[in-house]
Amino acid sequence: MSISVQEAISLPVMKEAKIRGGAGGIDNQIKWVTIVEIIEDINRFQEGEFLITTGYGLNEDSANFKKLLTMKQLSGVAIYSGFYLQDIPQAFIEIANQYQLPLIELPTHINFSSITKSILQQILNKQMEVTSFSLETHKQLTSLVLKNEQENKISTTLAELINSSIFVLNESDEFAYYAYKHHSLLYSNNAIFINNRSIPFIPLVQKCRSRKQPSELEWDIFKVYVHPIIANEHYHGTLIVITEIEKWQDVYITTIEHAATVYAIEFLKEEAVKQTQIRLQGEFLEEIINGSFQSTSLIIDRGKKLGYDLSLHHAVLQIKLEKYEENEFFKHQVELLYNHVLTYLDRSNRQFMLRTRLDGLIILTEVKVTKKEENAIEDSIRLAKNLLNHWQQRNRGIPIIIGVGSAYKNVNQLSDSANEAKYAVDLSNLLLVKKEIIHYNDLATFHLLLQMKELGISLAEFYEEQIGSLLEGSKHGIDYVHTLELYFKHNLNIQATAAELFIHRHTLKYRLRQIESRSGSDLNSADARLTLQLAIAAYKLEQYFNS
Repeated sequence: MSISVQEAISLPVMKEAKIRGGAGGIDNQIKWVTIVEIIEDINRFQEGEFLITTGYGLNEDSANFKKLLTMKQLSGVAIYSGFYLQDIPQAFIEIANQYQLPLIELPTHINFSSITKSILQQILNKQMEVTSFSLETHKQLTSLVLKNEQENKISTTLAELINSSIFVLNESDEFAYYAYKHHSLLYSNNAIFINNRSIPFIPLVQKCRSRKQPSELEWDIFKVYVHPIIANEHYHGTLIVITEIEKWQDVYITTIEHAATVYAIEFLKEEAVKQTQIRLQGEFLEEIINGSFQSTSLIIDRGKKLGYDLSLHHAVLQIKLEKYEENEFFKHQVELLYNHVLTYLDRSNRQFMLRTRLDGLIILTEVKVTKKEENAIEDSIRLAKNLLNHWQQRNRGIPIIIGVGSAYKNVNQLSDSANEAKYAVDLSNLLLVKKEIIHYNDLATFHLLLQMKELGISLAEFYEEQIGSLLEGSKHGIDYVHTLELYFKHNLNIQATAAELFIHRHTLKYRLRQIESRSGSDLNSADARLTLQLAIAAYKLEQYFNS
């Protein structure tokens, strides 16, 4: 702990001392007082030392003393006049002004011990003040934890203790709690404004996260101090403290450190509760989507005990990391995805349950249904889009696919919704047009084929009979099935199909004649085209199941 040069010369013992130069450094902090009569080795001085000397052997041409005055680590220099120097040389004053190092003239009747005792006593008093304040704040903050107070109560108390505005970000850099002490501050849409100017706190948070050390910024008339919230070497979030620069005190840092520890404890408590909820809800959700419960009434009653009303319309969504690989990076991405989805759904004013899967999540969620059945689909798709946007805003480089099952009011049909959501995700790559959100209805072509497969009908026999000759290709390696698929995609438009295949339209016409010849199908017949489309879908579906 330290005091400033300004505080030192304001002490009664220093009332006759005069600042002769370097007034710009008056706020330099004095950490210790050093008395030297003969200055021999200036390199021994430490940062923050306040040097007192009689000036023995010094004169205007003393290069050593000029070098001394330029030393940034000293907080200030006090010279007795009347012993060896009658006056402070003008050269010393000019150098002191140039380097903003306070140069103080002392009268001879003030003895060394009086100055040293007074300054060190003041430093000790400040240390005692800091220790007392630190213990008191630690006691108050710890008391809140022991009383199991709400986290925002902790924020409010901290704001009062250090007269600052407080903002707490969670691990996903989303605002978790805040407490205002300044009317000019405004929090909106994950941004903090001062007098309608946005504070650039995000680089500070990123720096704080990467280094796991505090970072700070002076912005307008405010000091922005950012401190990491860490427990068990894991980064749980960030504590942002904003106060006026002129009101900032170094003692606040100790209080902020205590508060960061308290928030870490709260985050750990939340994590423990969350993990218990995940386990209980996950087991319950697994029973529902697998249809493994024995009694409808019992499962509904169990849902009520978990605060979940299964009598409403519900749908299952499945989210999958598109390029999942089994490693620590993607394992972390699944955890991050869980936190993002949980944060959004918590604010969505609808019931939900989550369960992690190896490569993503499965969600059971309430669907808002009005009179028309289409509203259920619209609401499910809208929710999926919001989840997708929420993820992409923060993790654009990690693509996800969301499969949406149909909405059902009967709890016995929710396993169907789960299967539909899984099919929607898994079969999304079979669609000609890539989509990030796929409702089961988008797989209309595959619905009949899936039912056929579930009934034990061979899809291979069906597609072999219809397009087996096309799958063999030609000696030139032409993919007739792909050509035919694009032809159907573009609604029999020759020009558009040829453009996507990068071939001439006459070449395409020749291929289509070859397709008709090989398959024995007339492409002018709607029935023949439908049969070929189903056969292509059956082929792709069988390839999926065999992969």
